[in-house]
Amino acid sequence: MTKKDWDRFQSQTARLSSLLGLKLDFLEPLEEMPPEQRDHRDDREWIKIFLEENSEKLDSTVRHSLTKDLLERIGFDPFSSAIEIIMARSQAGSRENHVDACEWAQMFIKDEFKYNPLLSTRMSKFPFQSSITNKWVPLTNIPKEEVQSNIQLSSVNIMNLVTKESDAYGLASTAVSALMPQDDRNIALYHGTDHQSARQILIRGIYLNAGRQKRDFSCGKGFYLTTEMEDALNWAKQTTEKPAILIFAVDRTDLSKTRKLNLYENEEKWREIVSSFKTATRTAVTRESVNQYDLIEGPMARMIRDETCDELVFQPKPLSYQICLISEVFAEEFEKTLHSVVFFDFS
Repeated sequence: MTKKDWDRFQSQTARLSSLLGLKLDFLEPLEEMPPEQRDHRDDREWIKIFLEENSEKLDSTVRHSLTKDLLERIGFDPFSSAIEIIMARSQAGSRENHVDACEWAQMFIKDEFKYNPLLSTRMSKFPFQSSITNKWVPLTNIPKEEVQSNIQLSSVNIMNLVTKESDAYGLASTAVSALMPQDDRNIALYHGTDHQSARQILIRGIYLNAGRQKRDFSCGKGFYLTTEMEDALNWAKQTTEKPAILIFAVDRTDLSKTRKLNLYENEEKWREIVSSFKTATRTAVTRESVNQYDLIEGPMARMIRDETCDELVFQPKPLSYQICLISEVFAEEFEKTLHSVVFFDFS
């Protein structure tokens, strides 16, 4: 290794790139930026921007298909474990063609900043009562002055579930069924996320603006749920090494009274909504038609390439179901239905 290579390896940006599985020169543009420009965003945001910029430079036939070659071309070291982790996560559940290729990489980076012990100081195994595992316990030890949500924390139970990944769904499903048997009146809705985000929801409530960009029924402002725990868990496992599931016990009658846009009943409207949000090209008409509702329900979208016109199109995934909360007023009421939370650890 030459002295020039050694000096580059020793730089702060190169060390950060190495920790994240990126090429050593990935963050070199930051070193040339004026401080006032660089300090406008943190390193995680700059990495997200650079990944997206590198992706946009690729041909459209390449950048929408997640491959090892694509990850290398947008900035990852081909010999790093990061590529293997991203590929494994994308293929683990049912959303390989549901999420844009570059976003899989961005979600990995976000998770590393949260949970990589060399990048984060928050290293407790679980957010609450880490010493108690594999059984339901009441949620305690949150100072009242920290709580900003409408959630009745005293009635929420949590479980810190230490298990093999292959056993996670079975154990969690059994535990939740024993704690909250479903009946004709109530329905369970599940939200998959990570440990820190679950903790934030407990303390601050559902914050719609924390939603991801370019989702099926939202673009930066939405909260998604499903009736299938396995779907929620698979999504959590695909996006983080610290998965969690929030379980809401919702009165069916109350849910039926909501201002609901049912996209199962109108596939043409489904395509309009999904295309608008997925491509971030919402029209005034689309915004107006959505804003009058509390939530949207409909099938998940799959991205496929139409060989006749060589363009990406969106198709509803068979037998899939999702709800997206889009009204802040309704979300504040809905968060009161939080029943329990399962935090998983597969180590």
